[in-house]
Amino acid sequence: MTTTLYEEVSQIIASVPEFDIVGETASGEDAVEKAQEHLPDIVLLDISLPGISGIETARRIRAVSPASHLLFVSQQNSIHMVREASGAGGAGYLLKSEAGRELLKALRSIQSGVQYVSEAIASSRDTYLSPPSQWPSNS
Repeated sequence: MTTTLYEEVSQIIASVPEFDIVGETASGEDAVEKAQEHLPDIVLLDISLPGISGIETARRIRAVSPASHLLFVSQQNSIHMVREASGAGGAGYLLKSEAGRELLKALRSIQSGVQYVSEAIASSRDTYLSPPSQWPSNS
């Protein structure tokens, strides 16, 4: 039986005593409601969500739970998506393909106030780690 990414992420988080899962949702709208209800320290978001996008979900979560750190988990390895996620309040951007290896590192990083970008992205473009205003253009 194959483990889904969702199950893998849940298992990793559940295995670390310092983290608790306080809610899980299947849509952006539900994520905003849960964030408002629980005011979580960290929210994991996919860029592609049913209903409103992960980017719009992030903006709405920032409005109802401004102290929450947002970690995007996405398969999209593009500077455009990293910029959008950061612009929507994202504190981190983790590639799904790297989640098994980097999830705890990413969670601890953003929890301590340090932006996190998947190593695969950072190693291909060091500029991802600089402020968005200093990132290169897509051209």
